[in-house]
Amino acid sequence: MQRWLRRWWPALLLGVGTIGAYGTAYYSLGVLIPAITDDTGWSTGALSGGFSLAMLSQGGVALLCGRILDRRGSRAVLLPALGIGSALLLAASYAETAGQFVLAWAAGGAVIGGGLYYNVTMPMTARLFAGNRVAAFSILTLLGALSSPIFYPLAAWLIEELGWRSALRVLVAVSAACVAPAALLVRAPVARPAADPASRGGLMAALRQAPVRQALLVFALAAFANSALLLHQVSVMQAAGLSLAVASGFAGARGFCQIPGRLLLSPLTNRFGVRGTLALCYGLAATAGLALMLSLGGSMTLLLAGYFALVGGASMGLLSPLNGLFQAEVYGDERLGMLSGVNVVVVSTAGAAGAWLAGLAVDVTGTYTLPLAIAAVIQTAAIVQLRRQFSASLRVGNDAVIARLAK
Repeated sequence: MQRWLRRWWPALLLGVGTIGAYGTAYYSLGVLIPAITDDTGWSTGALSGGFSLAMLSQGGVALLCGRILDRRGSRAVLLPALGIGSALLLAASYAETAGQFVLAWAAGGAVIGGGLYYNVTMPMTARLFAGNRVAAFSILTLLGALSSPIFYPLAAWLIEELGWRSALRVLVAVSAACVAPAALLVRAPVARPAADPASRGGLMAALRQAPVRQALLVFALAAFANSALLLHQVSVMQAAGLSLAVASGFAGARGFCQIPGRLLLSPLTNRFGVRGTLALCYGLAATAGLALMLSLGGSMTLLLAGYFALVGGASMGLLSPLNGLFQAEVYGDERLGMLSGVNVVVVSTAGAAGAWLAGLAVDVTGTYTLPLAIAAVIQTAAIVQLRRQFSASLRVGNDAVIARLAK
């Protein structure tokens, strides 16, 4: 056990940090919003805007942090992001108007998201464990999967005991305590120069490569669909006739089911490869969304909600490490931090659009059927685009081989 800990302790600390990073800035707001609305009268739409603004803004922060990570290493990213992001989220707990809360939350969420989420910790893990990335990513994301099962009930309990303002302050403190050990002790190296000239160059050179563009489109399509499901899953289950407590329980179960999904990472990637397993996850996520849509019919609601929680959670759990492995394969080590930041820009924009447009579709149609059906179609489109990306990668690889032979 001691030898195992000596080998894997950086991945363990980064995993614990992931629990804290996502716990308050990403998951807790959904629990806080009803309490804030009841206490202050601020609209749910305005408060939800803080979530969407944070998602949109974190892309720019992630791009900056990715460049710093590539050039100066991890400590220059983690410590400032932890300090500034925590201070801004604490400021949100003192807000006297909805505008103040939204601005503080959006800024704090953007800094935490851009500097402490997987877009930073996965490139760090890839560089620290270049010889065994699958195992290291499994550790990182298995721990990270505990974030929602821990913070959803923790936030609810703290709100009941302390009120939303004090609860938010405690949540920020708990998150900071989770992230601090990794920020202080884990040091990932700067990027190594790429051996392949095709993998060198700046941002524009990278974006001119077909595999990179295809991969970004894959991530955008998946984020659009996943964000719509994540933000509206509880509301859909309530519309299907479940109580708030039961619907929230299924949402928490979906988060917990990420853990068994991530345990399947090694056997599935060994059998199907990273891209094949990624396509399988998109397909499973599409069926989970369809199950949620069918639950609106009122028949077998509990069974269908259970399928959504189990299959949707398992596929979501696999997607986190698979995305990191896929990015490492396509982007290369030299530009991994920078292109992971670009990835966040694309994913954040698509995710914010998916969540907002799904809500707009509900307002227009009066039902969740249309946005859920669209989410399933877009998940299918992600599978098709993934196949195109694989073909583009093969073409680029063949061109590189031919060029070397010609020399």
